[in-house]
Amino acid sequence: MFSKPKVYVMPIGSITSPDVRSDYESLVGTLKKLDAELVIGSPLNDEVSILERVEEVRKYDFDASIVLSLHGFTGHLQALFVDHVKLPTVIWTLPSRYSFPTAASAVGYLRERGLKVKLIHSPPTDLSVLKDIEEFIKVAALLRRLSNVRIGVVGGIIPPMVASHYDRTILKDRFGVDVVHIPLNEVMNSFNNVRDDEVNSKLSEVRSKYVLEAPEEGVKKALKLYLAIKKIQEVMRLDAIALECYTELFQLFNVNPCLGFIDDQIIGCEGEVLNVVGLLIARYLSGRSALISDPFSVSRDGVLTFMHCAAPASVAEDSSKVHIVSSEPPSIIRYRIPVVHCRPEIPLTTVTIFRIYGKLVDKVHVTIGNVVSYGISNALQIRVRIDNPSKFLEEVVGNHYVIAFGDIRGGLKLLSKWLGINYIET
Repeated sequence: MFSKPKVYVMPIGSITSPDVRSDYESLVGTLKKLDAELVIGSPLNDEVSILERVEEVRKYDFDASIVLSLHGFTGHLQALFVDHVKLPTVIWTLPSRYSFPTAASAVGYLRERGLKVKLIHSPPTDLSVLKDIEEFIKVAALLRRLSNVRIGVVGGIIPPMVASHYDRTILKDRFGVDVVHIPLNEVMNSFNNVRDDEVNSKLSEVRSKYVLEAPEEGVKKALKLYLAIKKIQEVMRLDAIALECYTELFQLFNVNPCLGFIDDQIIGCEGEVLNVVGLLIARYLSGRSALISDPFSVSRDGVLTFMHCAAPASVAEDSSKVHIVSSEPPSIIRYRIPVVHCRPEIPLTTVTIFRIYGKLVDKVHVTIGNVVSYGISNALQIRVRIDNPSKFLEEVVGNHYVIAFGDIRGGLKLLSKWLGINYIET
């Protein structure tokens, strides 16, 4: 849902000598391998031109910049550019021509000014540094995009979930996201306006893409509610939605509201807004959909079992591994009406498990592990082997965690540093 980072590349120095020009061209060639949208400026070597370039760069919505320190005696120019453009910036220094010490001076000044800078020191053809650069610019882009995010909320948070309450103003201040409450009568009006032919068309699409194991009438009921919520999202320009599923919505419509998972919608289960933010972060840092699940049990040998009703279809490796099933709601729900769930088969790979929490939304608990098995029969079960189960139990902070595919700890650490969040890894 988020586009690639948009990055301005600012080479600083004179390229009149052959060795500098060669290094400059090699640097540009290496940077073009980044997974980002790059705009590469011409090299500059004086203050007036730098300030004119800043004015040009400010006209566009860049997420970050990369400064190329081509030689010595340019630290003041590097500092001038970054200080005025006010973008998170990577400064790439070279092991020649005093590129490093002049950039170190610029970095020292900029950090004192509170600006976000990262110094890279490497030959111009070193591809190994691209991972660090990509992580930095990705976090910069993520922060910028979160400031435009709107999360819709239908219903509230059920009483047992006492660790899931949050303050909308604090959340806005911390991450920049807006929370929009949607009255139930708006959902009902939208539901009543969904036509039968829309539901039938969506059912045909589901039948052709996924393994349909639930009765079609039940699927159609769930699809109608999903289409109603989707229309609200489109009208209100919502990037994600949190749905309190098993009380008000379930009683009103007699179906669960989360079949949006078939279309990769970002859904906060049981009204979990903080985990919606986590899902958005995970998707951008990993490039893949993530899911929410309950840590259900922890064995002494380090297997952490998660249990939940559903997850996004895009979690599976292909659509043939996505099952649309009918099952009973949790036993604590007194209404015994079968509900329809999207249950993908889970890849056996590395996952990052985390939860943002705190009354000031200022903490994140993170664990890394490997998926060893899964099940989709009675519920979506995911078993993850972790290194330190006792430490996990010491820090566990809620009944829902985000499970992101891949190791995104580096991005989470940097994001936490920039936002003043206490990063706790077990």
